[in-house]
Amino acid sequence: MRHVFGVVDQVPSARYVWLPLGSLLVPVTVAARRRCAAGVVWSWMRVLVTSTPGTGHLHPLVPLTRELVAAGHEVVWATAASSCGKVTDFGFRAASSGLDPDVRRTMLLDRLAHVRDLPPRERRAVQLPIVFGEVTAPAMRDDLIDVFSVFKPDLVIHEFAELAAAPMAKARGIPCVCVGFSNAISDSVQTAVEASVAPVWELEGLQVSTETLNGDLLLHPFPAHLDTRRSDVPSAPMRPMSFDGASLTSPPEWADSFGKDRPGVYVTFGTEMSPRAPWAALFGALSELDVDVVATVGSQLDPALLGPSGPNIRVEQYVPQSFVIDRADVVVSHAGAGTVIGAATAGAVQLCIPIAADQWDNADLLSDANVGVVLEPEERDADTIRLSTQRLLDDETMRSSAEVLCDHFASMPHPSQIAASIDQLV
Repeated sequence: MRHVFGVVDQVPSARYVWLPLGSLLVPVTVAARRRCAAGVVWSWMRVLVTSTPGTGHLHPLVPLTRELVAAGHEVVWATAASSCGKVTDFGFRAASSGLDPDVRRTMLLDRLAHVRDLPPRERRAVQLPIVFGEVTAPAMRDDLIDVFSVFKPDLVIHEFAELAAAPMAKARGIPCVCVGFSNAISDSVQTAVEASVAPVWELEGLQVSTETLNGDLLLHPFPAHLDTRRSDVPSAPMRPMSFDGASLTSPPEWADSFGKDRPGVYVTFGTEMSPRAPWAALFGALSELDVDVVATVGSQLDPALLGPSGPNIRVEQYVPQSFVIDRADVVVSHAGAGTVIGAATAGAVQLCIPIAADQWDNADLLSDANVGVVLEPEERDADTIRLSTQRLLDDETMRSSAEVLCDHFASMPHPSQIAASIDQLV
């Protein structure tokens, strides 16, 4: 943290003070103002934000990062080149770092070939360490070396799956905060991830541990009664806020009518999982119910090629989640973290059809909280989907539990509160 003392320039909107440097007065950018005995104290930090590419990894970082910028801190966001355009669209400076998805996918073809033969619930323990520890982290570190050297951050903030920034920050004595976007991983997966990223820590002359894997502090996105993380991991709650690019566009004309005259059902399988979703069974099931359906299928699929969907179903490639999720009574998804949290904060009950990664854990969490139904791979036929959706619409106990969960999320500290005190958290 840097503290700058000086006299504020007469222009109220100016984000700088004039400081003496020899016989010269030079402008220094500043931010949040505090009063003290010595006069006005201006405090600011250089904040490095790091993430792997992909919507689910970028979006959870945006609310806190915006609050830090609004407080006057200088922010640079390091991510893969393919995501830098999104970062600049969000309003932040971007630094190209790490592997693009296409490159990473090619590198993973052979390494993950054996995973396809594992039961779905067992794949995560193998996938996560390989994808984010063995492959992604070393490449990210190589690029971050220059970013650290040039930008010289006072604070590092990274998302849950970006594993290179934490050891680099620790080796340089820089506080490091992890923004969680999913619930804590199991002990076995945690151990596997630690082993996979150990070589990156060793390059910094350090040893990884459960307590240090994510840096100095984990900002977890779930209320206390749903937080299954290890108690020995330093943490603090932060309310997950919706960011899906909605601020960059306008709602479609039909959005206001969604779920207005009959129950609304929102269906999404994100960007990566959509090609693996049971669309034919979903359309067949939901077309038989007296509901209003919006289904987003992602950029990889052409809605026209998915076959008939039913007169009550609107199929789009992409709609910002916030335009429809608050109007949905039921959310049907792969149980990706962003969708699960978005639906929970909107008070919707959820039908979970997990496919990969943390989705099984997210789905089980909702089931345990009595706000969701989980369909196993053998249960994804039209009849089961229809009956499960109808159950969610009719079950008042589950709907009441969803409303209570919504209130729990709303009581968590807002990102603006975290940003205002982040120097005290670390």
